[in-house]
Amino acid sequence: MRPTDKQYTIDGIGRYFDEINILRAFAILAVISIHISAYFTRMPAMNSLAIAYMTIDVISSFAVPLFVCISGFVLYNRYPGKIDLKAFYKKRMLSVLPQYIIFSTFYLGLSYLIAKVLATPLDFDIPHILFWYLSGECFYHLWFIVLIIEFYILYPVIVRIYHYCDSRGKSPELLIGVLILSVCYNVYTLPDVFIAGTGFPVWGVATKFIGYLFYFMLGIIVRSKYEDLLRKPVSDMALCCLSVPLFFCTLVGIFIAAQYHFSFDITRILAVTGLYWRWIAALIIPILCLVTFAFSVNIYLHIVSHKSTAFKLLEKIGHYSLGIYLVHAFILTMLVLLFARFGFTWNNWLFYPVTFCFTVTLSIFSVDLIGKLPYSKYIIGNTSGNKDTV
Repeated sequence: MRPTDKQYTIDGIGRYFDEINILRAFAILAVISIHISAYFTRMPAMNSLAIAYMTIDVISSFAVPLFVCISGFVLYNRYPGKIDLKAFYKKRMLSVLPQYIIFSTFYLGLSYLIAKVLATPLDFDIPHILFWYLSGECFYHLWFIVLIIEFYILYPVIVRIYHYCDSRGKSPELLIGVLILSVCYNVYTLPDVFIAGTGFPVWGVATKFIGYLFYFMLGIIVRSKYEDLLRKPVSDMALCCLSVPLFFCTLVGIFIAAQYHFSFDITRILAVTGLYWRWIAALIIPILCLVTFAFSVNIYLHIVSHKSTAFKLLEKIGHYSLGIYLVHAFILTMLVLLFARFGFTWNNWLFYPVTFCFTVTLSIFSVDLIGKLPYSKYIIGNTSGNKDTV
């Protein structure tokens, strides 16, 4: 039974879920994993190390979809009924917009310094700078914050659509329809908008949420039906069966990366070309993510029974997830530049584990340090573990 408007207001108290912070931890660790393993794209040829990187990269691709799913879950947990729009938007924007502006400015300055040192051409004109701020392209990872802001803006509309369909018993059809919409969006490319003689993917940025709408709606539905779902746990046999699509989707993902970055002719092997191949690529991503979600929840259930050191560490990483997301790209960039001076690059088998451990450790330390500053929540978000953090 859905909570009534009286039970949940804009200042209402939603239930707290330990598992959400653990899943946040899995997601942010996967984000860091992707950003390190992606260095395979700089390797001159495909070899066993490149294949290992591509495998890690594909398996970790659940990161952003899981974050989006968690956002839908937490928002519906907090605002399932009538919403005071003014209070809602004020609270949501303060939870992410100051952090985004501060780190966009920081990374823009960093990009400028790197471009100067490396003598790399970069267009620091007004149209480009404005577009970078609006699109999340001041640095490579900030686009996700813009995506979350889009979902915050659209949430009141999305939840109304969900309530309308759910009241008529059509929530499964809604989820399937949103999945089809998201897949189609990821297959077809929207045209650029030309500003000051330069093409900007304005439509792509403004509609980026469509590509992730399925995961956001999934989070809302899971929260709405959570108590029922808890009564239907996934069996070990089912998880074993899920490992089969996980294997094949990972294999296809590796083929995609090999084709794109190493000119590996997968189209001839699979006897499909062009648009058909893009459809295959767009369809395997939701399957891969859903299977990985199931494994992530199962891992949580296995570690939650005892408050081990690993559980406490994951819980802390989950609380710090927004701050870690914001700072880790700087730390990773500095580490790669530093390691390169000693000849330690992505061509070394130890590069991934060493860089991963250093990036995670230094990111946690940095968030701890920044968290001691006054008004730190406007820099790295709320690190206290409050359930309102999305």
